[in-house]
Amino acid sequence: MSYPLAIQALVIEDEEGPKEAYKGIFETISEEVTGLPFSPVLPSFAFSYDEAVACLESSKIFHVVVLDLRLPEKPRMPTAEVELGIKLLYRCIERDRFPIPSLLVISGHIGSTEQARLQDAVHQGFHYGRTLVKGADLGLLEAEIRQACNEALRYCSVGVHVRDAGQDQFPTISPRDEDLLRRSALQQTGIVGLDLTWWSANRLVAISKSGSDHVNPWTKVLMGRYLLDGGRGPSRPKFFKLMDGSDAKSVIDSARYVEQKLTHIKLASHVTAKNCALIVTEKVGAQDARPSSLEVIFNGSEPGRARAVALQIAEQVMQLGDLLPESKPLKALLWPGHDIGLVTEQWNRFAAQVREQLNYDVDPISLFSELLSSEEKQRITERSIVHGDLHIRNVALDLEPDGAHAYIFDAGVVKRNVAGRDIAVIEASVLLHQRIEHDIFVQICSILYGPAPSATDEGVAEPVVGIARDIVEFIQALREAAKPWNDPQIYALMVFDFVLIQVGGLAFGSYGNKIVDQQSAAYLLAVVGEWYRRIRSATQSN
Repeated sequence: MSYPLAIQALVIEDEEGPKEAYKGIFETISEEVTGLPFSPVLPSFAFSYDEAVACLESSKIFHVVVLDLRLPEKPRMPTAEVELGIKLLYRCIERDRFPIPSLLVISGHIGSTEQARLQDAVHQGFHYGRTLVKGADLGLLEAEIRQACNEALRYCSVGVHVRDAGQDQFPTISPRDEDLLRRSALQQTGIVGLDLTWWSANRLVAISKSGSDHVNPWTKVLMGRYLLDGGRGPSRPKFFKLMDGSDAKSVIDSARYVEQKLTHIKLASHVTAKNCALIVTEKVGAQDARPSSLEVIFNGSEPGRARAVALQIAEQVMQLGDLLPESKPLKALLWPGHDIGLVTEQWNRFAAQVREQLNYDVDPISLFSELLSSEEKQRITERSIVHGDLHIRNVALDLEPDGAHAYIFDAGVVKRNVAGRDIAVIEASVLLHQRIEHDIFVQICSILYGPAPSATDEGVAEPVVGIARDIVEFIQALREAAKPWNDPQIYALMVFDFVLIQVGGLAFGSYGNKIVDQQSAAYLLAVVGEWYRRIRSATQSN
């Protein structure tokens, strides 16, 4: 989205006197702009609510909107109360196809509104928003309009450069996305642009965490830098996360909590719109270079490196919160959003192939059903804050001469939860969210999920090499670190619970999850379910 620099304005005003004043002010500003290849365009006018709606629903760009609050609904009708003006204000805020940089509410009836709410909407909904009481001082009015035009030019002059992703495929950057990126740049001092490259993108399933339908169905993460003015070069690297607006508050609050716990997390900026939001965090680690993703350590080249990274991740999870004793029914430990019908449907797609591979009957759905109805009390340990979304894409690596340095970032909803749940999530994510040849996947599962060894075993049961060795070492190190936090059966239950979430997510297609191989997800559900059964049975017999 690149707006032209020739300012185009919309004045929504039903009175003839102010209309002529606005026209004169814009003519004056236009005459003053000389020696440049652009100039302000004389404004468009709307004299009623319906005319204003038609303008806002058109494909015309408006850099500046001047809004009166008391308007007739249709031309030549009596003036209504301020409700129609408030409706237009929110239409301006929600103009996602052509976001409005500057808006002025100029009305003699601001006192008839909920003024605090009006001020918040105007200030938060636009790069530049002001509310003014309509009066006779034309000099003040001209100064405000001139400032709104200048701010619109500042907004348009912020360059947004998104590099090509090569062979990887990503969604587009929408006009509203660019609006939030520009506004984040203008929140900083001396920023003239952004240079960005893709990190990840995930298309969300139909319902957001807040329960509402997604208007913006993508979570997009880019990495890059702000560009400083005066030839001062780029900023330190940052992550730019664009997300659904309904989840913005919880994500921003989570980032603030984690910022207080981990020294490598720093919230740089956040901007919210109704349907979309942006959060900017500092790139983790000491290097200025682009970090590597966690997958790079699973290449079989350096024995012991995967284990060291796993222990770093576990250490950072420990720093998030204290351990707290608790007692809960078994069913209360499961994710509350499970849909057993969806999970059953997806399991049945692959059940025959999985049973044939395993060469024995297996039924994770019966276990799932049993757990959902179990009132059996479990003594557990919870952590006061968990990461909440510790999958493979939310770990960044700096590769230094002294080894790989891991940093967890991009927390989900941080809250009190079972200690070790984060570790269980990344265990399953490492297996499902990267490409692993199926025979290697089966080998890894036979080592990790049995029938031997169990979660309490520390060694590798059979010699493995390459990526299989690295993944086994990584997961066993995670379990070793999490072992003091809860009984092995609780950890195994957390792994089973997250794999259930992944299998249920298959119902939404490839964009509803990060799973590389769908049959592998069903296979993992089967072997993890049996693994949990064995550990639970052994615990009860003791």
